[in-house]
Amino acid sequence: MNDLIRIGTTELAGFLAAQLPELSQDWWKKHVEDRLSFQQQRMVQERGLSTLDQLDFAALLRVLDQNWYELSQALNLPREGRNWVKELQTVRNKWAHLSAQTVAASEIYRDADTLGRVLHMLGVEAASLELIESNKTDALAMMAKSQGMSASQGDPETTSMGLPTEPAQSSAAPTIFQVGELVALRSNLATVIPVIDVIPGDAECRYQVFQDNRKVTYYESQLQSLAPKEEARDRLDVVALRAYLTSLQLLSSSTTSLFSMRSGRVQFVPYQYRPVLKLIRADRPRLLIADEVGVGKTIEAGLIIKELRARMDISSVLIICPKALVAERKWYLEMKRFDENFIAIDGPLLRHCLQETYLDGEWPDQYAKAIVPFSLFDSDLLFGRGGRGRKKNEGLLTLDPPPTFDLVIVDEAHHIRNSETFLHQAVRYFCDNAQAAIFLTATPVQLGSEDLFTLLNVLRPDLVIDHSSFEQMAEPNRPINIAIQHCRSAKEGWQDEALMCLDEVAQTEWGRLFLLDIQQITGL
Repeated sequence: MNDLIRIGTTELAGFLAAQLPELSQDWWKKHVEDRLSFQQQRMVQERGLSTLDQLDFAALLRVLDQNWYELSQALNLPREGRNWVKELQTVRNKWAHLSAQTVAASEIYRDADTLGRVLHMLGVEAASLELIESNKTDALAMMAKSQGMSASQGDPETTSMGLPTEPAQSSAAPTIFQVGELVALRSNLATVIPVIDVIPGDAECRYQVFQDNRKVTYYESQLQSLAPKEEARDRLDVVALRAYLTSLQLLSSSTTSLFSMRSGRVQFVPYQYRPVLKLIRADRPRLLIADEVGVGKTIEAGLIIKELRARMDISSVLIICPKALVAERKWYLEMKRFDENFIAIDGPLLRHCLQETYLDGEWPDQYAKAIVPFSLFDSDLLFGRGGRGRKKNEGLLTLDPPPTFDLVIVDEAHHIRNSETFLHQAVRYFCDNAQAAIFLTATPVQLGSEDLFTLLNVLRPDLVIDHSSFEQMAEPNRPINIAIQHCRSAKEGWQDEALMCLDEVAQTEWGRLFLLDIQQITGL
């Protein structure tokens, strides 16, 4: 697998070298250095690296991930490709920190398959893809061989008297599928699985396949050969498109209902459920809650925790807030109303957690739900410092792999508006490695729109990439809000006034791109 990763490193460096210069003249600074983690940036500066082929696989994957929005727009990359890249980052971390234990053939197959999906998406050389497929075939053979050995090592069949039975004459039906062949489930043709063992039978053969990272047995009648893929795509008219979208909404009814209703000892206030509804309908679980002071943003965060816990495996939550809120135990007491027990982390305890993460590769479980004050994030904590003798305290930004949380909540998030502060760097680091992130602030804009850009760039760097993309998305807001006001007023001629505002929206860069997408979808 390490040989495949080296091949992937070469191919990925070549792909990025061909595509990134098309995005900007200052592409190395803007799309490489600025997109790397702090530790990777320091490595580039210390070693004087200036080309992509000098970066390791982890850095190249980081560059691909952080430039996903621009590359996917330019190359029309599939949406699920981002998930493959994220999974490949996990694969890289696993193989970079292998233990002495032998890696199972099933894991090798899965990891090689993930690498193959990413490289195929990027359109690399066929020879590299053939090597990956060859390794996948070898892994399948290893799984089949292992299965055969385990079966042959079992006890011989005996009669009720305890005597070995005579071997029966083989009258098994001929097999249709072979070991290593890809087949599909008849009940779900989208499920494609490899055959790893054949179990002959008198009436019908059975096949052991590798599905969902485990071995599953199916009868021959439950499987079928892969049908050739249809390259042609049907063009939908507006009516058919609306019908498909409606059916999708009906099938995904969970986005219209909440599991967090009555989940805490709080009064039912309808507007406090708006953030959680917004979150579950978003493409990524990241949200900026900018309600006024006293509205109940802490309760809204508690509802989000309960909702996410009901929908996915949420076991680790990090709350970062001002020191005064930790001293007053505000978050601790509010979360108790949702039966969530958090631990307030002080300086020595936080350094202990970082050291444990450095030694074990993961944040200690006993502090999986933690509250950390802003004041702890200083130079020593982020970058490490020398201790007594030869002992050195590891810094947050030097940990590899980094600590990952299922959910990161930042209260009074406007304090990170200065991107040069240690607090900003720490929050960005935690958010980059978190599955979900929530920012709470009553004043997202204090000195100007730059404050809002900073917050959104930390939350969604894939969407709010730079100032130009931020301004492009913000430009239509004013005429849209005015149009909404006209609609709500219902005064005479409000339709014409609102239409004029929407015409103004259509003249913006965002409006032109939106209309272009609609034209491509509808064919009009």
